[in-house]
Amino acid sequence: MTNHHQSDEPRENPSAKIGKYCGAIDLESASGDAAGLSDSSALCDATGLLEQLLEKSPAQRMRELEQLITHTLAKALRLEATKIKADDSLISLGLDSLIGMSLRSKLEVALQTDLPNFGLKYEATVSGLARVAAESIDTPLPNTGQKAIQVPDRSLAQSKRRGRRRRSGIVALGGAHGPGAPVFCLHPVGGDLRCYDKLSRHLRSRPVYGLRSRGLDAYSEPHPSMDQMIADYSAEIQTAVPSEPICFLGWSTGGIFARELALHMTQLGRKVEALLMIDTPMPSVFEEVDLSDSSKFLSDLVTFTNYFAGNLMQIDPKILNGLSEDQALSRVLELGIRNGVLPSHATVEFLDRLISVCKQHVKILQDYSPSLSTLNSFLIRPDDPSVLGKAAGQDLASDLGWSQFNQISLHHVPGHHFTMMTSQHASSLAAKVEQLIGS
Repeated sequence: MTNHHQSDEPRENPSAKIGKYCGAIDLESASGDAAGLSDSSALCDATGLLEQLLEKSPAQRMRELEQLITHTLAKALRLEATKIKADDSLISLGLDSLIGMSLRSKLEVALQTDLPNFGLKYEATVSGLARVAAESIDTPLPNTGQKAIQVPDRSLAQSKRRGRRRRSGIVALGGAHGPGAPVFCLHPVGGDLRCYDKLSRHLRSRPVYGLRSRGLDAYSEPHPSMDQMIADYSAEIQTAVPSEPICFLGWSTGGIFARELALHMTQLGRKVEALLMIDTPMPSVFEEVDLSDSSKFLSDLVTFTNYFAGNLMQIDPKILNGLSEDQALSRVLELGIRNGVLPSHATVEFLDRLISVCKQHVKILQDYSPSLSTLNSFLIRPDDPSVLGKAAGQDLASDLGWSQFNQISLHHVPGHHFTMMTSQHASSLAAKVEQLIGS
């Protein structure tokens, strides 16, 4: 590749599913460990849970994991399950590190996988925890007819329990799955899809999926180039939805990846119903980033993360300059855990992978230049455009420079570059997305 570029699935009775998975749990009567998540009471039958989830569609798996986590936490926190909403902050409801670690351990056993991102402070909602768990299950995405996934060979599920499974590159982001063309969300620099958590739950007319970045787990390496990334993502989509119309969406730098993928899919003959770029800067904003200056890169990464995490964590690059690479990573890890930016169980290895993915994505964008295209795009900008300019350290045009490459339809929603994606403004953004896709 050259550089040119139905009706909602019925909700099942929660008590029926939770009874099957959690009949052995007795959190209130357990004693001697965190909030009653006792080692003697199994969270669920690991074999039964994994096999049943493997046969479900992504939307069904998300709902059942949400139900499982809700009921488990309700007992641990001594709350009525109906009082815990999917997007509630579990920290504010009383979730502490001991309960979180116990829940994570039980789910890892049940799903036969590791959950390295489980419990991040700004992931601490039922929907966020369920999505992390759902991402560990490798099954193909169903066609948009919303049929349940069929496992052709029962031994497949059994073999997956014996060792590490190859992860699917497609992630269900939750929300209602209606009859409209599916929306595929592209990660920004760093590979994190959690920026779409709130938005996806407000999109009610169509499936919403994300494409998983390589390199964030210990079993994959970051994509070496834009061409390789787009080739892999397009292959995933061609397998998952081989003929239906599709939509692409990307927030921040994710819009650059979304645009390139949309162009590539049209070249393959696919109908791209819409391309939505949400406050997406040009790749040229990375021209001055020095990837060899690890201390400055770490400091900038922390500053960026603070916007979403709601923290004031600061790291002076001068302090890191006097440390070895391992010492610098350990220092950032220590501060990250202390300030809630990283989970208490995060490791230097995980942080190192995260930074490597960020650097590789920046390098990809430094080597990339958009080309002219006839594909019409929607550019959605926040009412307060100043934050993106400050983050980029540049004065940015209202169209962010995209009009010189293809026809752009410019729209605005409340918030700034970061808050437009959070619970405060996600419903307004979702309404705009629904309006534009349906126009």
